[in-house]
Amino acid sequence: MLQILVNVVCNVRHAGNNAGAKNKWMTVRIRAADRRINISVSDNGVGISRENLPKIFNHGFTTRKDGHGFGLHSGALAARELGGSLKVDSEGPGLGATINLELPLEGKGCAG
Repeated sequence: MLQILVNVVCNVRHAGNNAGAKNKWMTVRIRAADRRINISVSDNGVGISRENLPKIFNHGFTTRKDGHGFGLHSGALAARELGGSLKVDSEGPGLGATINLELPLEGKGCAG
């Protein structure tokens, strides 16, 4: 889980830096319900175009010049292996994005 979150936060940092906004922000929300935890990370970064949303977790997909396209892909695979999911939403370019990590409170890799 930590590896997934570190990658998400690094992506948020890049998105904020590339957006050029003076007042960059990131909001992290954590909720638990129905024996699952949801960690939501939102930003006011560059956003994601509608045509790129379905590709964002594909192996090798990136929109950054120095990106390699492995981070979000490996994060999605790790979330799935833990019995959860990694999803993204954005209203489009310039409008930021929200990444949601959902995991079971008990299960693979969890004590309890």
